[in-house]
Amino acid sequence: MIQRRQFLATAAGLTTAAVLAPKSRADAVGRNLNWYCDTIETVAHTKSDRRPVVTGVALQQTGDLLAIVGDDHYVCIYDLIQKKISQHSKHHKDWVRASQFSPDGKRLATAGNDRKLIITDVSDIERPVIEKRQPEAIIAIAYSNDGSKLATVGFERKLRIYDAQSGQRIAEQNCDCSDNRCVAFSADDKMIAVGGRSGAIKVWSTDGMAEIATFKKHRQRVRSVSFTAENQILSAGEDQVIRLTDPRNPAATKETARLGAKLFATQIIDRNFFATGGSDNHVHIWNIGAMAALGSLTGHTGTVSCLDAKENMLVSGSYDASVRIWRTEMDSSAMNLPVVEDRHTKLPAGWNPTAVK
Repeated sequence: MIQRRQFLATAAGLTTAAVLAPKSRADAVGRNLNWYCDTIETVAHTKSDRRPVVTGVALQQTGDLLAIVGDDHYVCIYDLIQKKISQHSKHHKDWVRASQFSPDGKRLATAGNDRKLIITDVSDIERPVIEKRQPEAIIAIAYSNDGSKLATVGFERKLRIYDAQSGQRIAEQNCDCSDNRCVAFSADDKMIAVGGRSGAIKVWSTDGMAEIATFKKHRQRVRSVSFTAENQILSAGEDQVIRLTDPRNPAATKETARLGAKLFATQIIDRNFFATGGSDNHVHIWNIGAMAALGSLTGHTGTVSCLDAKENMLVSGSYDASVRIWRTEMDSSAMNLPVVEDRHTKLPAGWNPTAVK
């Protein structure tokens, strides 16, 4: 989690009044936050020289690894300290949609259009530990916070939950539609939520899988759900509105104004702040309590499709075939700049993925 003190100290001098009462959506969201940034440009794996778009990023919470996946069918492990690809694999035969490290950082789960859920040990992602094949494409996955369970949803009316160690399926429930794009466990692991094309969010208790609620707060496809520390559900999607809902009292909902861009990703940063990414190519930072924007991180030239965070780091992946690593502890050379300093970490032009061990 990003520390609140670090966050506030680096939010480009925004005042408390600006956070709690922005003049307008355009005024609040339009401010550029002065955060230091590294950029990783993906590299083509085929003779077409087309760089792959990024649809999944995952930070290892206990280490220094970043997983990057996209439409080139590869899973790449990027070392944040050495600033290079340390491992890669091509177990998937189609677009890889999602990736997530286990909470202890020892395993990596990936899934995608080839209908496969693959779990590997981080020390050697060339050798799958668990491989599951489902009837339809898998679009989103989520580890429980205690690391014992792994959930999947996708292009079918099913939520599946597996034992994360053995791979045995331990639960299955019907979802509200057959196009599900997001799944999340609550902070205390007592609830699980799914959202998709219908605009509804369905919530179950993980103890017995009893349904807690189904509420339709969005008019179009839900692309992202996250639980806050207080077990409220932060949701966003193609109707361009962010909503914060208590699943045990769905009538109690806070929401933003319509933002003018489809939203593809949300990421809780800490108890007070979250980030969103979407079709306006920006990453926006928000105050949870006020549901008000602090400002924007600019630089992507395509839809921001995925986000992850840890400590003083926020990572965004985009259809512009790049990953950006935003740091809230500013580099001293960037302290006085009005906009983000942008350093590019470009992978070698002649990089041969088959040669990486």
